[in-house]
Parts: sequence; C-alpha cells; structure tokens
Amino acid sequence: MQGDLRLSLRLLRAYLAATEHGSITGAAAALHVAPSAVATAIDKVEAEFGTVLVTRNRAKGIAPTTAGRALAARIKALLDEYDAVMSEGHALGASLAGDLRIGYYAPVAPAFLPEILQPLMAASTGLRVDLRDCDNDSAQAGLIEGRLDVILFAGGEVRPGIETEALLDIPPYILAPVAHPLALRGEATLADLNGADLVLLDLPLAGAYTRRLLETGGIAPRIVATSSSTEMIRSLVGAGTGLAVLNMRPRTRSSYGGAELAEVPLRPPLPGLTLMAGRLAGRPRRAVTVFLDAVRAWFAGPQAAELVVREAGAQAPRQ
Repeated sequence: MQGDLRLSLRLLRAYLAATEHGSITGAAAALHVAPSAVATAIDKVEAEFGTVLVTRNRAKGIAPTTAGRALAARIKALLDEYDAVMSEGHALGASLAGDLRIGYYAPVAPAFLPEILQPLMAASTGLRVDLRDCDNDSAQAGLIEGRLDVILFAGGEVRPGIETEALLDIPPYILAPVAHPLALRGEATLADLNGADLVLLDLPLAGAYTRRLLETGGIAPRIVATSSSTEMIRSLVGAGTGLAVLNMRPRTRSSYGGAELAEVPLRPPLPGLTLMAGRLAGRPRRAVTVFLDAVRAWFAGPQAAELVVREAGAQAPRQ
C-alpha cells in the first residue's frame, strides 16, 4: 500500500484551473486564492510526476504541454467523480452536474443526438452539454487531449487508448430528387452513376469512401460539385444539380430548400460505414457512462432504423 497522498484535491484543483484559464492570475481569481498558491500547486504537480506540464510566458500566461493536457483531463475526471460521490452522499438521487463535451463525426447527428440528450438534461438541471462537429481525426485527437469526454464517429482507424463500441452499420445509398427515374424505380446499382452528374460529400472519411466505392466498381460519374456540408449536398440534389452517394440519412425527406428527396437503396449490398462511440480507456466519468447508456438504448430501439436505407425486405443486422 502506498504512503500518504502527496497531492491534495486542493493542489489538483489549482493545477486544473490554471490549465483551463491559461493563466495563474486567472486561476487564482476563480479559486479566490493568491497567485502564489496556484504557482506552488503547478510546481508540486510537476515535481510529483517528474515532467514539465505547462510552459510559462509572462506576456501570454501559461499553456499546458501535451502531457499536461492529458493529465488535466484525468484530473478533471477524478474531480468530477469526487464531486459526484460527495453530492450523492449528501443527497440521495443527486442529479448529474458539470460539462459533458461531445464530439461527433456523423453528418446527420442532429437527427438523433438532441432526442438522446433532452431526457438527460431535463432530469439533470446541472448538466451542461457542449457539442462539437468534428472529423474522425479531430474527434479522436480531442478525446485523447482531454478537450472532449466522448465521441461519436464513423469508423475508420482508431487511435491507441480509445475504447470503442459499434452502434449502427450504415450502407450506402443514392440520394435523388423524388421525381428522378431512379427514385421512381425504387432501387439502383452503382453502375447507374456511370456518366451521371454527382455531387460529392467531401469530408475526410466520406469523400475517400465514396471515391473508393466508385473506383472499385469502375464507375466514372461527372463530379459537378463538392461540399463539406450534408445539408448543402441534399439541397444541391433537391435543386437538380446531380445525384449523391450518402450513408446515414436524416429523419426528414426534404432539403433546406424545400425539395422532396428520395433515398434509393443500392443493390447488391455494398460495404458501408459503422457508426461508433468512443471514450478514453479506463473508468469513465459518471456523465459519460450515463450518456453512453442512453446512446446504446436509443440505437437498440426502432428509431435507429430510420437512419438506414436498405433494400425492400432487407433485414437490419442485430445490434
């Protein structure tokens, strides 16, 4: 068994405040202590772990190093858990509190995230949610560096130290105006895109995924427009600019421009993407655990099927 703890909660809170405020004086003001107390806390934390955790600049304050950011994230989780335990000890049934920072790379996340979050926030008035639209790389980097608590992303390569779980398999489909011949036919093959006008969702994973599908199938459409916005792609399709290849669909059949759209399933089935949830390995904060439980429950329910386009009669895989 280890000896007496060398870093008190007071020192950890001071270190965390300094990294969040970016200055010793700002942290001191927030904690109602002298700046020297914050400076001493930083020194003691660095001495305990034997490494430089912040860089100091008289003109610009302080900035955490990569190791300092990672440690700050762990300290925040520890203090949040401590606060939650103390709160529950003083009042049974205490609600969740604090910030929950969610990064997502899921173009139609607005179709499901608000519905998942609203009951949690209604039951926990002290919970504040910070939602960040990311790509796969920035979502995972934000998680590792402590800027995010949990992420939702569309598969791809996973960085070491991140625990993931699959939520939904999402095959590709063709998005077309509702009166387009493919929409009237009700199904399509990738070959139907050969020589057709195509608008491309040009996000880091989605763009490469679509290009790979087309190249593998020997299909050569005319890419007439690109956009990093799913809703812009849907509106371009609705205006008749071209067709699009997408995966997840929103729970509406019209674009921002008011045009009615049709999601045309592809046959034979093609390799899709997988929507995943990710968090740092180890024991998560209570808010992360509660959120992930809610996410699992939602994606195990019937609403999740509305996000997927399949051939008529095709069965969704078991979650």
